Amino acid sequence: MLRPLSELAATFRSAHVVVLCYHQIRSRQRFNDQMAALSERGYSVLSLRQFTEWLNGAPLPSRRAAVLTFDHCYPEQLENALPVLDSLKFPGTFFPASAGLACELPDVVADWHNTVLALTRAGHTIGCHTQSHPDLTRLPMDEVRREVLGSKLTLEDALGERVSAFCYPYGAYDARVREVVQEAGFDVAFTVDLGGVKFGDDPLMLRRVPVLGEPGPAEFGVYLSGRILVSGSVLLYWKVRERFLDRKELQPEREG
Repeated sequence: MLRPLSELAATFRSAHVVVLCYHQIRSRQRFNDQMAALSERGYSVLSLRQFTEWLNGAPLPSRRAAVLTFDHCYPEQLENALPVLDSLKFPGTFFPASAGLACELPDVVADWHNTVLALTRAGHTIGCHTQSHPDLTRLPMDEVRREVLGSKLTLEDALGERVSAFCYPYGAYDARVREVVQEAGFDVAFTVDLGGVKFGDDPLMLRRVPVLGEPGPAEFGVYLSGRILVSGSVLLYWKVRERFLDRKELQPEREG
């Protein structure tokens, strides 16, 4: 009950930056409409590097700024979000679990390797989401380190560059997990706690603004207002709708 109550009370109306968090993106048109709504409301879309530089004291390019993050690097994200991002020249940050890059199947490794390289070449950023996406708060310390640091090293080896951002699986973290993330040398780490980012926030416990349930532009605009009780209520409704959409997608498989 604590998370729904905290979400209802959350507000990001006065936040300096909103970090949007996407998972499934089923409709390219809906995502395009959301990005159009973001632009119409005067937001600048920051790259992860720009965002990190701002956290370290650099000025923002405008009064309103957003960062676009995509957890898991789902095929639907690449199919439906990537063309929109590239057409608008919006940088995104993708957080794949790195297990695909470390498995024993050469074809799988090659496919993931090509995917993450193509994303970086297109101007997007790859962040770390552990190796196998466990709830880190339930693991012993040695397994937490293996999931966090092992994933970071795997991605850095594939990309040939430093990976500076981390995303907590399921948004689950505690002081022990945060300590490991800090030891691994990440500049920023993201939760799924609803809220915006203000200058001076803990860079390893950054809040985000999850987008679920394929909202239309008007609904998305209401959510972006960041008003107390309003945005949290919209998110709770979206979570219910997201479960319905997930079940609807599984239904043909069960019937078959």
